[in-house]
Amino acid sequence: MELYIEKEFLDNFYLDYHNDVVQEIVKKIFTEYGGKRVFINFKAVDFKIYENENEFFALISNIIPPAPVNSIKEHLFSKSDFNQTIVFTIKEEEWFEVAGKKGALCFSFENYQKKIKEIIENLHFKIDLSEKFLGWDFLQNFKKINYNSLVFSDGYILSDKSNQKIVDNIIPILKNMVSVEKENINISILTKDLNTIQSGENYKKENAKKRHSNLNSIFANYKTKFSIILSDFPFNFVLHDRNIATNFSLIDCGEGFNLVPHKASNSQIISETIFDKYTYNRLKNIRKNQFEYIEKLKRLETLKFKMYPETN
Repeated sequence: MELYIEKEFLDNFYLDYHNDVVQEIVKKIFTEYGGKRVFINFKAVDFKIYENENEFFALISNIIPPAPVNSIKEHLFSKSDFNQTIVFTIKEEEWFEVAGKKGALCFSFENYQKKIKEIIENLHFKIDLSEKFLGWDFLQNFKKINYNSLVFSDGYILSDKSNQKIVDNIIPILKNMVSVEKENINISILTKDLNTIQSGENYKKENAKKRHSNLNSIFANYKTKFSIILSDFPFNFVLHDRNIATNFSLIDCGEGFNLVPHKASNSQIISETIFDKYTYNRLKNIRKNQFEYIEKLKRLETLKFKMYPETN
């Protein structure tokens, strides 16, 4: 995670802090979340002074000293990969819209509590699959959060069997989650079954190419880039549970996401965001393991098909 925090925001946050629910969440992000880089617009020579003046600055420094930057905006747009980036400034900035399209979450002091509360209310939920499933419209809420990465981990989401059609499942899932206004969303699908009747790796590759072409055709008006990773190669990370991950959120479904037509089951859909520390850690670990898994597949000296389009 990257945190860009304007000094004036942190000063006001410290003075205004009164243990409100959202403030407590933000405090934990600042002071307890691991594996992050923090950038604050301050001068390095003033580090000790600022540490003594602001308790939260001191607590942030206990994890890893924040990096001083001259300008939040300039550093953000020149250095950030927008992989998992959150910005806190004192006021709403005109460049928030551009940063948001690249995948960043941007908050001002005036609206951060309201916006984070709305994200939690819309994206923290459970759906009981022992009851009637009403379709994928609930995923419209994900258009309210910025992200530039969407990763499906589901062994059968592209199988396209007669009772598990792509047109009923992954297509409406994507249409509900991806907005035409978003910039360049990378969509990766980790799977293992393309319902290939013929044997041989060439048939798998050809089917993957057809799935890839079909997705590109359906989403021609969207700024999306699809990758299909097809393998059941054994690794120290087991792709067992089904989930859908963005930069800031995680949806779990033990049964899988081929739910239409629906049969009642004892499973459930659980959605959380990084505004819950457990989910932040879980998402961080899953993303790390998936990256290592994909890199392992790329390095394998085998003719077995792994990825479409092929990458070096």
